Amino acid sequence: EKLLLSLIRAQDPSKGKVFQAKVTNLPDMDGLLLLLFQLVLGLASGLVMSLIGASAVMIIVPGLNIVLNYRMHTAIGVSLLVDVLASIAVGYAYWRHGNVDLRQGLWIALGSVVGAQLGAGTTVVLSSWFLAVSYGIWMITAGATIWKKGLDRASIADRFYKYIHFESAIKRAAVALFLGVLIGFNCGVFGAGGGILIMLVLMFVLDYPIRKAVGTSTVIMAVTAASATAGYLVRGNVDVLAGIVISAGTIFGGLQGVRYVNFASEETMSRVVGGIFMTLGVIMTALRFI
Repeated sequence: EKLLLSLIRAQDPSKGKVFQAKVTNLPDMDGLLLLLFQLVLGLASGLVMSLIGASAVMIIVPGLNIVLNYRMHTAIGVSLLVDVLASIAVGYAYWRHGNVDLRQGLWIALGSVVGAQLGAGTTVVLSSWFLAVSYGIWMITAGATIWKKGLDRASIADRFYKYIHFESAIKRAAVALFLGVLIGFNCGVFGAGGGILIMLVLMFVLDYPIRKAVGTSTVIMAVTAASATAGYLVRGNVDVLAGIVISAGTIFGGLQGVRYVNFASEETMSRVVGGIFMTLGVIMTALRFI
């Protein structure tokens, strides 16, 4: 009970300082209601992550921006912190089973850290309006793609393999470094950890087996998101407490979602999630022109 009261007080500006890094743009909402919404938002993002493997950012950023009226910069900063905490939890499970190998993966990790800082720095010069519209269009496009083609990882991997496959170790390292910068930049701008892309690079550029590719990509995603989070944090664009609360919901939702993943076809799940993404994208974009 004392912990709950402290959480409520920490998120209610009228009852003390907000536990965040220089952020003063929290929505005007009752502390308990705010806490409950953040938990539900985390649950929803965790379910989406476990069902189709999409990044939690696709739910968290629209939820914070549309419902709670967070600035886009802060919403993205929170989503990055959630990515860090959730990825650490999942990555630890893979590490315990020996499915994390960072030796060759350090190339893409190094590139992603640099790219994430560049991306976080780029958002400083972008207005919240521009970020919201760009994000909305990105979500509409992603939702339409998921609706139409689903997330058939085998076909994605086949297409990836056709264009990127190198025999030379030096070329593999150079390409991994370059792609890591691009993935990190995308993470810094939009808050997406890029787990699937990192996994593909590990598999087809650095020749990782599938399980180690998934486990290692999760850890690298945590490192990438941590770099971007640091960039947002020093600029005062991370609500730390909100990130922790949403992360708790995300981890719990992800664990629950795994139990039900076999009860619906991938096509059905792709249609539902794709439709949600497109709807949120349309709302985010439309609100900027009203």
